[in-house]
Amino acid sequence: MLQNNEEYRAPSNLRDSDSIYGWISILLHWVTAVTIIVLWFIGKSIMSASPELLDAQRQLHVSVAASAWLVILIRIVWRLRSGHPHINGQSLLIHRIAKATHYAMLLLLLSMLLSGPLMVWSGGDPVTAFSWFSIPAPISESIPIHEFAYFIHSNSALLLSLLVLLHVGGALKHLMFHTDDTIARMIWPGKNS
Repeated sequence: MLQNNEEYRAPSNLRDSDSIYGWISILLHWVTAVTIIVLWFIGKSIMSASPELLDAQRQLHVSVAASAWLVILIRIVWRLRSGHPHINGQSLLIHRIAKATHYAMLLLLLSMLLSGPLMVWSGGDPVTAFSWFSIPAPISESIPIHEFAYFIHSNSALLLSLLVLLHVGGALKHLMFHTDDTIARMIWPGKNS
């Protein structure tokens, strides 16, 4: 029998450790990944939408983004605070490349979180998430700010899509050519040890 409850702590699969991702990281990773893919497809459809569907596609993109904004921000903060667990069998160089890629993706996500609402507000519109809530513009309509925010948002999306391809390619490389636990550790914490 333990004399002091502080002497024994059961391992928790919620938080990350030095070598595993916990449930919080896994859940935030996949929710963010699905959201970003959906937003990317909706965003691309805006460019090719017919004039009568243009506003509806743009509003759908803004609504999905506004609905997921806080979750994506939590994902960024969580990853910055939790660090990057090291995969068993992964070289230090590959770990550093993966870590730098992750930080670059987080930076691009952050720039999109800031430039997206700024683009909407500087266009004279509120940020609206379906019919759930609406955030009125804290700034007045401004074409130069709108164009700058659009430039940042669209180029961040392009760079992010390239890094996501690199990220997925790296994961597939590990799945096909290595015997480490790269894929398993982003699916189930118990598979990471």
